[in-house]
Amino acid sequence: MEFSFWYDETYTYKGYITADSEEEARKIIEQVQLGEISINDLPSFQCKDKGYTLEIDEGTLEDLNG
Repeated sequence: MEFSFWYDETYTYKGYITADSEEEARKIIEQVQLGEISINDLPSFQCKDKGYTLEIDEGTLEDLNG
């Protein structure tokens, strides 16, 4: 038998970049938020894993066998 269900995964990171000023750092981060550049293209980008959560919506369990 086959069943489906919905779930959410959240990975949380703390990122680090280099910039000449806070203003420049904010502009660079905004470029990522606007989709103009990838987070991996940030200057001297590094990150540290901060957490992970998994939420399963048991109410969405559906029998796919008819």
